[in-house]
Amino acid sequence: MISNRILEFYTEMREEIMTGVKNREYESTNAAFKNVFTSYLTETGDTSIADCVFLDFKKDADKMRLDGYAYSEYFHSLTLLISVYEAKDNPGKLWKTEIDKQLKKALKFYRYCSTDYFKDMEESGEGFQAFEFIDVHKKDIESVTIVLITNNEAVPFVPADTKIGKVTIKYDVWDIERLYNAVFTGENVSKQLVVRLKKKYKAPLTLIRVPAVNDTYDCYVGVISGEVLARIYKDEGQELIQKNVRSFLQATGKVNKGIKNSLATEPEMFVAYNNGISTIADSIVVDESSHGDVVIINEITGWQIVNGGQTTASIYNALQSKLNLGNVFVQIKLTVIKEHDQDDEIIHNISQYANSQNKINMSDFNANDPYHVRMEQISRATFIPVERGKGTDQWFYERARGQYLVELGRQPTPATKKQFKARCPKNRCLSKTVAAKCMMVWMGHPDIVSKGLETNFVYFSEKIQNGEVPKPSVQAYTEMIAQVILFNTVDKIIANAKYGGFKAQQDYYTVALIGRYYREHVNLQEIWKSQALSDELIAIIPEVADFVWRHFQNPTVPGVNTGQWCKKEECWELLQSRFESSKLYERNKNVQDN
Repeated sequence: MISNRILEFYTEMREEIMTGVKNREYESTNAAFKNVFTSYLTETGDTSIADCVFLDFKKDADKMRLDGYAYSEYFHSLTLLISVYEAKDNPGKLWKTEIDKQLKKALKFYRYCSTDYFKDMEESGEGFQAFEFIDVHKKDIESVTIVLITNNEAVPFVPADTKIGKVTIKYDVWDIERLYNAVFTGENVSKQLVVRLKKKYKAPLTLIRVPAVNDTYDCYVGVISGEVLARIYKDEGQELIQKNVRSFLQATGKVNKGIKNSLATEPEMFVAYNNGISTIADSIVVDESSHGDVVIINEITGWQIVNGGQTTASIYNALQSKLNLGNVFVQIKLTVIKEHDQDDEIIHNISQYANSQNKINMSDFNANDPYHVRMEQISRATFIPVERGKGTDQWFYERARGQYLVELGRQPTPATKKQFKARCPKNRCLSKTVAAKCMMVWMGHPDIVSKGLETNFVYFSEKIQNGEVPKPSVQAYTEMIAQVILFNTVDKIIANAKYGGFKAQQDYYTVALIGRYYREHVNLQEIWKSQALSDELIAIIPEVADFVWRHFQNPTVPGVNTGQWCKKEECWELLQSRFESSKLYERNKNVQDN
């Protein structure tokens, strides 16, 4: 039975989607739903569809559909997205038959990527672009996860894993109830990861139980075979480090050279040189032959590596490279948490205090980072200027997805809720990932933003730590809002021009080009005060956007996938070089000189 709180969440999400379409923030209702739903989902810590490329491809006659795709080079895993949205007053019911049917549409798309089905398709079409992307990576794909998202209430059904050749096919379903629980109660109702050490890997884990007795957790220490750890990682991949936000950093494929060298040249010294891994679990199954503090573990439920993901990935890469891991052992600490309401705090502290192998701290990526806390505080105390009297309208900086709805829910009466919405309408609710996107393109990093919002947020967090982002202040906050207004205006102008595909990338590169060459036309404080761009600046945008589009049509390598090219720094460097040789540049330079 859907609770009243979930119904309120459902209604607010529907209004956010309708408003986004009405304001032309999204090209379609389906696009709006996918963006809104996945923004909540990534905030819960689920990385399965982080940085997903959205599309709207369907062939009803062939019972085939795809709403998005993402590939992790780090995990050699492909994610395919299916979306089911219904604009009803109340959630509908999604039954087992419909769930299975929708998931199979995406599976069929994947199967057809190994045939000639797409060969004669229009190359600019979304379906062909997805096929082309998958075709490029098909030799490296080890697993495919098909994820269904819906604003309906889904019955508890997820198909069993299957295989196509050597590729494992997995499934997942996110409905409105599961999303609400994950965002607002912290309960991620999903298939728990169960690692059957004895039954599947024939390698029960022998550890020593730490004598300290408490009601919060049990702790075990020891070593685990490097080969067994690599095999588990190969099977479970991203699920094994879901709660380790470092995974975003490691997804770049960078491997610590020291770890790699020791595995290749001195495998027997690995346990001496490496700091090991810190893991947590919900529960364990202990073998009857255990005695005293020496515990033999046959099965682990809810196992997560919260520190040492890079170590694990390096050993996995060694396994893939056919290195002999017979003499490789890894120190392991296993914390079995008994008080699950303290999960997040314990995981955070383990990650923060454990000896890390790079300079990025876990706090750099979560909502409690001092930068985001301070920006939130400033947003609550800063009002949009008015000509007379005292301003009452505000932007709402959302450092954690769902804060806006929580604050709305705290309003005691329908009248105060209406007042809150008037003061802070949903279109002035700004998530930290969207803020990071707008700021990074303004700073001249459209290639990084093109890699996806979550990946971009990692780079943005690093810049905060390195002092490359202005420290929180009223001026920094208002200029950030001005950059958001600039980005949104560019987005609307490009949407109205109807160029075709790759609108997001065109947005990024257009704003970056303006930030690089037209700064004298952009007064951020004036944009904040008027909440709009000047007529002069608005007139510049179409011709800059058109220049970017023509740049996209002429890549360095003919036939290259534009979406992939936009992720490369050379795409941004070539655009700047072309612009500096253009009439636009000369005209702008003459205006400045005069």
